[in-house]
Amino acid sequence: MTEITYIAPPTCARFMKSDKFGRLIAGPVGSGKTTACIFELFRRACEQEPAPDGLRYTRFAIVRQTLKQLKDTVLKDITAWLKGMGTFKVSENTIFVTIGDVRSEWLLIPLDTPEDQRRLLSMQLTGAWLSECIEMDVGLISPLAGRVGRYPSAAMGGATWFGMIADTNMPSEGSPWHTFMELNTPEDWEIFIQPGGMDVDAENLEWLTQTPETLKLPPDDPRRRAQGRTYYERFIRSNSADWCKRYVHAQYGDDPSGTAVFRESFKMSFHVAQEGLEPIPNRPLLIGQDFGRDPWSIICQLDHLGRLLVLEEVPAEDVGLEMHIERSLRPALMDPRYMGLPIAVIGDPSGVAKSSIYEETCFDALKRLGFSAFPAPTNDLEPRLMAVEAFLLGQRDGGPAIVFDGARCKTLVRGMSGGYRYGKTKSGQRKPTPEKNQYSHPCDSLQYACLAARGEMTEMIARKLTRRTKRPRNQVSAMAWT
Repeated sequence: MTEITYIAPPTCARFMKSDKFGRLIAGPVGSGKTTACIFELFRRACEQEPAPDGLRYTRFAIVRQTLKQLKDTVLKDITAWLKGMGTFKVSENTIFVTIGDVRSEWLLIPLDTPEDQRRLLSMQLTGAWLSECIEMDVGLISPLAGRVGRYPSAAMGGATWFGMIADTNMPSEGSPWHTFMELNTPEDWEIFIQPGGMDVDAENLEWLTQTPETLKLPPDDPRRRAQGRTYYERFIRSNSADWCKRYVHAQYGDDPSGTAVFRESFKMSFHVAQEGLEPIPNRPLLIGQDFGRDPWSIICQLDHLGRLLVLEEVPAEDVGLEMHIERSLRPALMDPRYMGLPIAVIGDPSGVAKSSIYEETCFDALKRLGFSAFPAPTNDLEPRLMAVEAFLLGQRDGGPAIVFDGARCKTLVRGMSGGYRYGKTKSGQRKPTPEKNQYSHPCDSLQYACLAARGEMTEMIARKLTRRTKRPRNQVSAMAWT
């Protein structure tokens, strides 16, 4: 019997263990992504429950842009790893994997022509693998999702597992795949990004460009890993910085249509807490408030370490400030986790202007509705962005100086990771101000909170909140004394 030993690199292992319907793994060249996808399909084929005849039937589509790419890369890797188990039938462009009671069909599907796409979207499949997915249209995901889970049929016992997997190098910022991976990931998908090839914890180094001598060393031996790293060092010497950014360092490439505002300072893995954040008792909430017809609120708090906790976003769309307060912000603040905490709203200083109809400013309205409200020190873009950058680039006790609640601030996090961006003119020059889009309102609100949290406003706000909550002493008549 054929014996195969495969140990998945850490990110690949998490990718394989995930139970999401769709999973995408991205990383540098040579990091083991393709091999992980091969063994994910093989594992699922072996885990399929037997049909009434005792055999385990599965059918997977392996999709890439051209048939030549499929044969030059994927086919060679599959036949090398599954030697003796996989037989390629040229006339059908199908690998038949047979071992024990496993009967699995792996169909190589290119996307060269519209006929290829129509063929793919008429198949009955167990699952699908999108190889180097950024080379294809991201719009393929939705219709292809409707073809998986349809084989084996109910009469054969149904599919034990069905879903989609994808692997790729990093896309460019602003591309549809960047949007899919960072800004608009479906709820039933999970994205895994490997460390760059020059990172300390780079994956798969122990198998890259090894010599007979280094292969005798243990896989984690520093000399063996150093030998593997020469694979990436050679790329760095012979390729452009833009190419290496995507294919060696596993970072999003430069966006030809615009530039993310916080591209160099915001790091999803460092600044976003996936487990959730809880407010600190007895410390005031700082609410960054944008005005206009989309008056977003961002609920923040400075903790005892001086970290800015970004606890929750309160969205608004095409409503006035008062309606937003009553329908959205006030109900959010009634959550038990915020009860009893002092609250200060820091808003766009343009809100001090009176309405052309009513003799009331935005700050007057906030105070009338029961909030302590203060204008931010400035509305100039540069100091606002610098206030955010100061927190993003700072550290507290070895950790980030600003932490976002990933579950409660989804739109804001998407904005910070690329949605909030500078546009470009027709001549290709970067515009001096960020675009007004669905991410600009929450990011503007955050800027006002950062201005207050970073400057001297916190002491002034604390004094005013203390005076407001301080109860007057009962007057005692002198006649009471004896």
